[in-house]
Amino acid sequence: MKLFFKKILIFVFPLFIIVIMIDLYLVNMNSLYKEKAEGLKKEAHEIEILILGNSYATYGVDPNYFTDYAFNIANVGQSIYFDKELTLQNLDSLEKLEYVFISLDYHSLYFSSQRGERNIWSYYGNGIKHDSTSYYKADISPFLFGYDPKVSFSLIKKDILNKWKFRNHAQYLDFDVEVGKIKTDTLVKGFISFSGTETNDFNSIWYDSRINGFDNLINTSTEKKLVLNELNQLITALQEKDVTPIFFSTPTFKDYNTNLDTSIINNNRVDAEILCKKHDMKFWDYATDNNFSQNDFFNPDHLNKQGARKFTQILNERLLKYPLVDLKLAY
Repeated sequence: MKLFFKKILIFVFPLFIIVIMIDLYLVNMNSLYKEKAEGLKKEAHEIEILILGNSYATYGVDPNYFTDYAFNIANVGQSIYFDKELTLQNLDSLEKLEYVFISLDYHSLYFSSQRGERNIWSYYGNGIKHDSTSYYKADISPFLFGYDPKVSFSLIKKDILNKWKFRNHAQYLDFDVEVGKIKTDTLVKGFISFSGTETNDFNSIWYDSRINGFDNLINTSTEKKLVLNELNQLITALQEKDVTPIFFSTPTFKDYNTNLDTSIINNNRVDAEILCKKHDMKFWDYATDNNFSQNDFFNPDHLNKQGARKFTQILNERLLKYPLVDLKLAY
C-alpha cells in the first residue's frame, strides 16, 4: 500500500508543480484589463475626462483627440457595474475630473454580470468582484478554475510566440488583443483600436447573427432593474463630486442599424430619458449618425482608428460648447 501511494505521489507531484507554474504565469501575465486599471491609477491626477463603456466605447472613443486630458477605461464586454466600480474606486484620486462619458448602447442596460468568463478575467486584471460570481476557486488556481484550460494554453502560447516574434521591437503590445489590432501599436490613455475594415462582415448574414445575439440577451435578461440602479448610484456619486456625467452612444453602420429591433431602441430611449430628467443630464446619441462611411468601421458595429478619431473630434467640439450651446440631439 505504501508503495502504491508512493507511485501515485511520484506521478502527481510533477503535475502539481506544472499547475503551480502555469498559475504563476497566468497571474503575472499582462492584460488589457490590467493595463487600463493601472493606467487609470497612474494618470488619475491628470484626468479631466473619463470614458466608460463596453467594446463600442473601447474602440470608438480616442482620448487623444479631446482638448482636455482624457482616459478611456471602457473594455470589451464590460458592464455598467464594472464601469461604476472602476470609477468610484478611483474617484477620490481623480481631482481634476470634470466629465464622465457613459456609453449607452443597444444592449448596455441588460447585463450587470459580464457574460461568459469575463467576470473572472477582469478580476485578474483589476481586482473587482461581482456579487454573482464566486472567486474562491479562481483564487486557488487560474489554470484550473479561472480560465478554461484551452484558453490558458492559448494565452501562454501567444505570449511566448509574441515575445519571440517581437524581440527586436522596442515596443509591442504584451497582452492578448483581438484580430484587427497591430501588435506593434501602443496603448495611450487607455486607448487602442482596430486598423482597417473587415469588408466581408458588411452583409445581412453578419448583421442578423450579431443582432440576434443581442436580442436574445435582451429578451432573456432579468438584470435591467439592477443595471438601472447601478447607473443611478454612479451618476449620484459623480454629481456629488461636481462631476458632470453625459450619456453617449457610438455610431454603428447605417445598413446594420436598419435591422435593429425598433421596440428595443424605443424602450432604451425611454429609460435614458427618465434617467436624464431625474439627474438633469444629457444623452448624446450618435448610434444612427449616417455621416460615417464603411471606411470608418472595422465591422458594422465597431469603429476603427479612423472612425474613432472622427467621432471623438465630434464629441470634443460639442463638449467645448457645453453647456452654453448644446446641439439638438441632446435631451
